[in-house]
Amino acid sequence: MVDLGAALSGEPTLINLWASWCGPCREEIPVLDAYANEPGSVRVVGINVQDNPVAALELLTGLGVGYASFVDSGDVRKVLSAPPVLPLSFLVQPDGSVERITTPAVFDNPDQIRAAISEVTR
Repeated sequence: MVDLGAALSGEPTLINLWASWCGPCREEIPVLDAYANEPGSVRVVGINVQDNPVAALELLTGLGVGYASFVDSGDVRKVLSAPPVLPLSFLVQPDGSVERITTPAVFDNPDQIRAAISEVTR
């Protein structure tokens, strides 16, 4: 068990909710990983939701993903008031406030991630 609130405090963090069975998630995960490996990127954390943890781990391992990802017990989705669609991205600000990123719905390249983060950064 990880207390994400404590783990993410003080530093901007892009949280991405995903599942291994979600086609758009499978396309977006490598883009998030590429962004996470760029100098100056904000921390990226994946939250696997409504999924089989073994299938999720196999997907991340197969893709060679390096950013941290955790399995949600249901609490993260509730706290974020996340709609029942995937993928979803949120930016946790250093002050603990959370902004949902809605445009684009699915990231196609790291430039889109940088632009989306700059739009919601305070």
